Amino acid sequence: MTVVYRALWKDETQPNPSQYLQAVREIFSSWALEDPSAAPLEDGSYTFDLAGGRHRSVNVRALPADLAGAVGLEAIVRDQVLADPARTEWATVIRVVGDGTSTHTWVENRVESDDPSLRVQVGRPRLVDQMLDLPGSPILGGSRLVTTVMSLAPDEVPALVGLLESSSRTLPVVVCSEPAEDAAGRWALWPDRIARRVGGIALVVTLPTASVAALSDLLGSLAVWGGAVRTYLPGGLDANEGWRHRYVPGYLMTTREDAMIDRIVFRVAQLSTRRRVTDVFAPFTSTTVAPSDSVGGISEDEAEERRLELELAREEHDNLQRELGAAVGHLGRLKRALSAENKLGLFWETLSDLGNDIPDQVDDVEDAILSAETYLSDQLAIHADAPRELTGILTAPQAVSWGNTTWRGFRALAAFVDARRDGFAGNFYDWCKSGPPLGWPATPKKLSMTESETVRSGGLAGARMLPVDRNVSSSGRVEMLAHLKISEGGGNLAPRVYFYDDTAGTTVKVHVGFVGPHYLMPNTRS
Repeated sequence: MTVVYRALWKDETQPNPSQYLQAVREIFSSWALEDPSAAPLEDGSYTFDLAGGRHRSVNVRALPADLAGAVGLEAIVRDQVLADPARTEWATVIRVVGDGTSTHTWVENRVESDDPSLRVQVGRPRLVDQMLDLPGSPILGGSRLVTTVMSLAPDEVPALVGLLESSSRTLPVVVCSEPAEDAAGRWALWPDRIARRVGGIALVVTLPTASVAALSDLLGSLAVWGGAVRTYLPGGLDANEGWRHRYVPGYLMTTREDAMIDRIVFRVAQLSTRRRVTDVFAPFTSTTVAPSDSVGGISEDEAEERRLELELAREEHDNLQRELGAAVGHLGRLKRALSAENKLGLFWETLSDLGNDIPDQVDDVEDAILSAETYLSDQLAIHADAPRELTGILTAPQAVSWGNTTWRGFRALAAFVDARRDGFAGNFYDWCKSGPPLGWPATPKKLSMTESETVRSGGLAGARMLPVDRNVSSSGRVEMLAHLKISEGGGNLAPRVYFYDDTAGTTVKVHVGFVGPHYLMPNTRS
């Protein structure tokens, strides 16, 4: 199963671990049975049906006290909708261990489905808030966990900056800024909506107008303002790595509130799933393996598919090595040319000083989309409905690589628009073939300007009628055949970017109508 949320914390202030475990058992039982007055479940397995056609199985067991006095509790819920043809299963796993000095808690959500395009609503299980509200002082690393939204006055902003700059901070901090205007009054709702879903894995802070100014005075370009929301990742602050702390502009929060909140929550949740589980939980993880977690043998067909994907990945790696070699050679020649003109200082000044320029790197495909909307909007229009079924892409092992390749593709499309405005006469393929510094590989495995006749004339053509600005087409849709192949490896999950060239039209831009997995754009071979 895929882990979509993982909260880990410990509490060194619990004088009676057994009493704490009993309180967790009571909270879990009320939540699992959907009955606030339910008696605590004893150890054992239970199955029952719930409203909405849901079927729930529950397993509860205590870990017998060992010689050192350690005690533990494991509680697992698995939910299915019996009539669901995709057989989607959600699991919530809770494990608590008291080792004599601290109590350690692990809560995670998992999901698996026969439908790889399933839209997953990510967020914390509701019982997390109740568990964190138990008496005590839960912490993760050097960060205190709280479930409430913190609104800061101007004189409290320096403390926030100290927290953000701290190298011991282990939790992301989501900071929401008050906009100059908010006629609909939605701004006040954003922090609560975010906090309800990131409980246990992030802190949420709001800054009224006066506090926004105070933060800008202290952090400059790393601050947040104008109704924007910024997620500050752990690891301190570095002016040269502002791109790490994702910034959602205020206008996007206003016009695409639900989608932006989903992005903020998904990114924080994705980061949480990377946290390493400590050995204190070994008594549970080494003795209990859920059936869905077991790994069996693979068929010959699966082995062949993996072999082909490995070959494609190696080929792509070789191509990237060649491109890197060419780029390094170009930089060397540029350095010599600048030195000859007594301007070598420019070479080093632009090496790491990004200032307010566009980032060199992104975290994933979603970050690439957001960065394009923020920095490339003069050349590139990404339709609000273009991102499709990104869950698998964002949680795949190649997530970072795919994100940066997608970002490179967006930058290439934007540079092509600039070239067209400067008089270049050809299409995107022609421009890439000419070898510009920001170009995209003009090879069949990376770029296609059309689809096969079978796709265009058959039943697969409808998938290529994609959303576009109504200034391009009054219907709001247009046939998009040109696409970037972000990766040949990765099977049907490998991302594709479909685009429409309107540089000779009314908008003088390139429009992106699809960013998503290959399986949503089937062809005759798939």
